[in-house]
Amino acid sequence: MGDHGRFAFEPLLNLTNGRPVGLEVLRCQARDQVEHVARNAVWGTRQLAEFDSGIAIASVLHGADYDATVPLHVDVLADTVVNARRRIAQVRASLVSRSGPHPVPPILLEISPALSAAPAAALTEGVAELRAAGFGIGLDGPARGFGLDTVADLAPDLVKLDRDLVARLPYQPLARTVAKALVEVCREVGVRVAATGVSTPEQLAAVRDLGITWAQGSLLAEPRRRPSTEGILLPADLMPRRRPAVPAQRTAARAAPVAGLGQAAVTLWDDVPAESVRQALADHPQAGSVVLLDAAGRPTGFLDRNRFMLAISGPFGRALYANRPAQTLAEPPRTLPARTDVRTALQFCLGGDRERSYDDIVLLDDAGACSGIVRVTDLLQEATVAA
Repeated sequence: MGDHGRFAFEPLLNLTNGRPVGLEVLRCQARDQVEHVARNAVWGTRQLAEFDSGIAIASVLHGADYDATVPLHVDVLADTVVNARRRIAQVRASLVSRSGPHPVPPILLEISPALSAAPAAALTEGVAELRAAGFGIGLDGPARGFGLDTVADLAPDLVKLDRDLVARLPYQPLARTVAKALVEVCREVGVRVAATGVSTPEQLAAVRDLGITWAQGSLLAEPRRRPSTEGILLPADLMPRRRPAVPAQRTAARAAPVAGLGQAAVTLWDDVPAESVRQALADHPQAGSVVLLDAAGRPTGFLDRNRFMLAISGPFGRALYANRPAQTLAEPPRTLPARTDVRTALQFCLGGDRERSYDDIVLLDDAGACSGIVRVTDLLQEATVAA
């Protein structure tokens, strides 16, 4: 059996601004799905973990010319995190080895409940090791196999409601109760929630009623054969008409983090020539900037589209700058932690140098690496709606 149709890439969308915020690698054939293999083979936990990690590596090698502006979500079992985490590290190494002049996309591991055994202490240790290796951490379907205490203990970057739970939200009160409890815990811990398998307008409405702003599913965007976000945007008729009502008991809750308005940054290594920046802006016409990164993913330079294009469009500009380091045209990035609240972020971007008041803000994760950008226009819109 060949590899045609073996994997696909499903966009994860921000339901507020309609833009893609991730691509999940889907295993489309039964031969690659561990649950199917486990039912038809007498394998132990370690064998299943080795198989699962091998498919994870194959799934990222299946794609080419990855769009590094959004994280790549790769599925693994909790068993694999416990028993084969060193092999999982090869997922990133396999992309780095063939990335060429462009950064590899950030990788978020979506950890599904264990099929065999994943003791809590061992899972926590494995997650810590993978996080230290540069992976983002997500929990996929915690309502099916992870306790709420696991969400609080691991503090993942993302928690996903599984498609079965999402399908029952419009008509089953118990499903809404379970989902609401999970969302409340995630909100208190500071973890983002996304919904999967959204396939009807009723499901989308139920997801929005829970305050969930990231989702994926056939209603929003179909899976793609290539790992590209080109042309992906939430259909106009699915964009929010107005701000969802906030339950009265939540009005005094902590302010929403600016990461909720964030989008993927167009990034390049900080040693590329200016011509690479020009090409990146041409490849991403919707982007207003390019962020230059060091080897650890930390932002070291910022190039605003308008100022950059003006510099290289002058007399002899292309000839003068094409082969020069892009860093010579870059300005210091304006950075904020991704957990910063919207009001503070707006005060920050409108203060200081007035000529850069409308520059994109570069968001940082807890390690100081670039996790995306937020546009000042989105901040202003959010502040206006909230007022």
